[in-house]
Amino acid sequence: MKRMRYAEFVVCLCFIYIIIGLLLPGYATSQTVTEFSSGLTAESNPLGITAGPDGNIWFTEDSGNKIGKITPSGAITEFSLGLSPKSYPGAITTGPDGNLWFTVYAGIGRITPSGVITIFSKGLQYYSDPVAITAGPDGNLWFTDCGTNAIGKITPSGAITEFLINDDNSCPWGITAGPDGNLWFTDYGAGAIGKITPSGIITEFSTDLSAYSGPAEITAGPDGNLWFTEYDARKIGRITPTGAITEFTVGLTTNSNPCGITSGPDGNLWFTEYGTNAIGKITPAGVITEFSTGLTADSGPLGITTGPDGNLWFTEYNSNAIGRLSDVTAGCLATLDESFVLNIPYLSSAEPIPGTPSLWANLIYEYNGMYPELMFFKLTTYGIINNPSFTCTPSTLYSDLSVHIPDLQLYDGTHLWVDLQYSPILSINGNAYFFVVNFGFGTL
Repeated sequence: MKRMRYAEFVVCLCFIYIIIGLLLPGYATSQTVTEFSSGLTAESNPLGITAGPDGNIWFTEDSGNKIGKITPSGAITEFSLGLSPKSYPGAITTGPDGNLWFTVYAGIGRITPSGVITIFSKGLQYYSDPVAITAGPDGNLWFTDCGTNAIGKITPSGAITEFLINDDNSCPWGITAGPDGNLWFTDYGAGAIGKITPSGIITEFSTDLSAYSGPAEITAGPDGNLWFTEYDARKIGRITPTGAITEFTVGLTTNSNPCGITSGPDGNLWFTEYGTNAIGKITPAGVITEFSTGLTADSGPLGITTGPDGNLWFTEYNSNAIGRLSDVTAGCLATLDESFVLNIPYLSSAEPIPGTPSLWANLIYEYNGMYPELMFFKLTTYGIINNPSFTCTPSTLYSDLSVHIPDLQLYDGTHLWVDLQYSPILSINGNAYFFVVNFGFGTL
């Protein structure tokens, strides 16, 4: 294949970016909602949800005082042995140790994939009320503690340390690991977004955030920023690692009360709308779409996560069910949106061996001044597709980590084939970079 000049490719994309200026519909198809309730204790009120290390989806049952597991096909199992009465399990996440970690009133819980539960409370302050939890970049779990105005850290062995926020109005809520190596959290009480370093240094940002916004959940986006929901202000917020905040409302129904938020398999952010009984999507450019067809009336969607099957899974607090949003992407077609987010929904090995998983991956363009003639993409998120049912040709991953994309659709509808090469020189500190080596118009 003839090697093309990288500068021509960049100029072509920039020209399209300037001329078009609009995000086309892309590759979302008609989404299908399926609700699962068989196997759930009555009035258990599912709350938090996360993709598990075992290929299943795990969730908490607030009133049911249980931890639940649901397979991609919808079979539910509940676990309660080891939970004290009125524990009120809340958020849940997968830990670096291969277990699931969750918050309970005045404690932090751990459950193994086989269902063994352990609760840790030593090190928590009096009136402690942990809310959210996430895996940190330091190999520990980090959580918010609204009851004591603190951010907490727990090691996989159960040792807890808390860092106090110097604000009596503080009520830290959601938390996630950021792209900058820090932990980012929402402060519902103070109406701010906070950052804490692994060493415990806290900084809060509130400039440009609406008054009485009620920031709730937060997640790392595919664009290198942090995205959060504003439950009270009915907005979706974005904050850069330097602290610049932007809010989005166009496309959100009045009284939507957005709550949970996650990075989706299609390069967008997906969130729940507790007030209007819908699932929302926002692109990195800020375009919002809402989906409500298929949800039980007044179901109260709260938590949301991308499952290991490439679908979106969410909890329905009021209707006592677990929901699945399928057909988020349209199979194999890779896309590059106007924010230069590259989504590869189906990536398969060129030399597959039994048990080798297929993947989806999101990358984002990142200019490098040392190599201005090259077009680099940084890997931001990826996931496993356990049982791909696609009948089209996937993008291909080779043993040298090069990638061939046979069909890449730009946001003006243009189709390209593209070859990416892995860059070991830039891929340090846990990052992975790829650069364009070949491309051509049409498909290949």
